[in-house]
Amino acid sequence: MMFYLYKIIKGLVFPPGIFILIFLLNFFIVKNKVLRILNLLSALILYLISISPTTDLMKEFLKVKIEVNFQKPDVIFVPGAGLSDESISRIVKAYELYKIYNVPIVISGYKVEAKMMKSKLLMFSIPDSMLILDSLARNTFENVRNFIKISKIKNFKNIIIVSSDYHFKRIDKIFKNSGLNLKYIPSNQIDWTAKTILDIVPSYASFSRNMRYLNEILGYFLIFQ
Repeated sequence: MMFYLYKIIKGLVFPPGIFILIFLLNFFIVKNKVLRILNLLSALILYLISISPTTDLMKEFLKVKIEVNFQKPDVIFVPGAGLSDESISRIVKAYELYKIYNVPIVISGYKVEAKMMKSKLLMFSIPDSMLILDSLARNTFENVRNFIKISKIKNFKNIIIVSSDYHFKRIDKIFKNSGLNLKYIPSNQIDWTAKTILDIVPSYASFSRNMRYLNEILGYFLIFQ
């Protein structure tokens, strides 16, 4: 019981919970009707993007179901995720797949990011000849566009794509009509399910995940990022 009480208090005292309380406090203090409504809406929106049930809903939207009909890929495609832990997890997964299939790996990112990813794979003793570097892709759209060009030159048809699980829906939309056979392998698949009262307590961890997922959803509809 004390554990749950501690977590609830922590969720309300630390951001984003404290900001939700401030918005609610302003709702009761401020006299202006418009400002009261704005404070209430701000509290509601911030609360919704700070709880894990919202994560579940967005993950459900971002799911991709693709049937693949090839046993061995021609290439492994790894889009970057900036200089972050996600990029490292994608590199590790690509290495694991390389050990299984022994096919080239295309690394796509922007300048330092792409070079860093390549250096990590070289540390795993993957031959330089098996690594294809695209260091000009500034976003997901360019990751895929540049990879499609490389595939045409190299005659790649069966592709394994290694990325974060929530990233696949946007990638799949950009690949539409490319004529390539795609298989998606998540580098860091995590299932978040609301099972306790703590799932409806705001937390920074949920806020951070939800902002990444919201960025993916916006990118899916705008398709330029």
